[in-house]
Amino acid sequence: MTSPGIERSIGGVKVHFPCHPYPSQFSMMNKIIQGLQRQQNCLLESPTGSGKSLALLCSCLAWQKAEY
Repeated sequence: MTSPGIERSIGGVKVHFPCHPYPSQFSMMNKIIQGLQRQQNCLLESPTGSGKSLALLCSCLAWQKAEY
């Protein structure tokens, strides 16, 4: 059984997103995954209402799942 949403590969990590991501969310997820893979700190900003929290959660959880 699959859950609704979209699954995309970002930086070699399969990210499951509950809806079609905005371009700003896709860009943010890409930078988050790059930072995690390089073990770097990231300072990312995006306008209010652009879906930062969802992008952060989806990308971090996908990266964590890929690492295990």
